[in-house]
Amino acid sequence: MTPQAPRQGNTTPDEQAAGVAFGRVYSGLRSEDRALERRGRLIEAGIEVFGTIGYAASKIKTLCQSAGLSERYFYESFASREQLLTSVYDHLSSELMRQVVHVTRLPGRTLTESVRAGMETVVNFNLVDPRHAQIILVEIVGISPELEAKRHHSMTKFAAESSRLVLLLGGVDSESAEDASDEDDSLADVFELARLTGVAMVGGVNNMLLDALRGGTTANTKQITEAAYQLISNASTGVRVLAGK
Repeated sequence: MTPQAPRQGNTTPDEQAAGVAFGRVYSGLRSEDRALERRGRLIEAGIEVFGTIGYAASKIKTLCQSAGLSERYFYESFASREQLLTSVYDHLSSELMRQVVHVTRLPGRTLTESVRAGMETVVNFNLVDPRHAQIILVEIVGISPELEAKRHHSMTKFAAESSRLVLLLGGVDSESAEDASDEDDSLADVFELARLTGVAMVGGVNNMLLDALRGGTTANTKQITEAAYQLISNASTGVRVLAGK
């Protein structure tokens, strides 16, 4: 966009006040909004570059070219490539979690339909656009202790959601975990089994996705979704037995 030249001598007092409060307006956007727009373009560029040529081979110049921005605008939003990678990972993992939470809680679905929809969402998000899987499962790994901690935190959140679904399939109210006392060993065992199962589910599904990415079978989404559903469904049997359902 070409910045609109400020009008000379005919701005109103209100416009002048707005300029002081919010910064100059270009093509209908405040400077703050334009900065956010540029940041979004850089995140999209990060998805493209990190998801195709990889983080190690990427350069700030390449990222800026992909975003259609000069390097000075890169440093307006990010201090380094790693900081951009962090933001890209945050963007993708947050969006995936948002979608999973949405589809597993839609009204009018049976529990089985909701769980299948959750598995399908995870698989499709990663494999329909393989750049997502490349970043989430490959590029983010081993970059720095800070990113490893962030990756573990994200996986823990997905494991918690998987644990919730395992409990529901096992006939256990997932909300009652907060009511489990230290003396209630049987109930505590149920929730610990569900927690560990959730951790295993994340690892297992991630490895299936990585296998598809590496093996060139990313179009195999239906079979992978079914395998993921069977994993969580079979795991819920152990929860059901332990809970005496």
